Amino acid sequence: MIGFCREYLLGLSMEKARRELSMEEPENVKRALELAAYFTHCELEPIHSQLSLRSAMTLSFKTKNCLSASMFARRLLELAPPPQIASQARKVQTISDQTSRDEIPIEYDQYNPFTVCAHSFTPIYQNNPVAQCPYCHASYKPEYNGKLCTVCDISQIGASAIGLKVI
Repeated sequence: MIGFCREYLLGLSMEKARRELSMEEPENVKRALELAAYFTHCELEPIHSQLSLRSAMTLSFKTKNCLSASMFARRLLELAPPPQIASQARKVQTISDQTSRDEIPIEYDQYNPFTVCAHSFTPIYQNNPVAQCPYCHASYKPEYNGKLCTVCDISQIGASAIGLKVI
């Protein structure tokens, strides 16, 4: 249950940060695209994963990141969404496949496994050093060692702990 809550808290924190960005500034558009992409990798219930993929697909399509929009549309269709959403995803995929390039390059590689740093909301790719919260197991970049976990607000990042014992 803790892992389930961690994924939702992390995902919703990223979504909140994305919505607070002003889309008039180019660096904010890039960051918003990255946050939307990272949110799609949170382990949510399928219906909620569909929402995150739809949001990322729409934002990517609006900003002419057609390669990304097509990829999110494909992932959305794999989850068998309702007919109306599936139709929209197929249209986005068809239009995006004709262009198949991204206008705004983002730091996102869907093929390289990663976890999202719960503090900086940036990817921590496989085989890179990682620090974790001993309670909720949220992942952090090593520079956040010793700080309070931003997900559970209970434990110190990187601290050594035995874990929960039921007596």
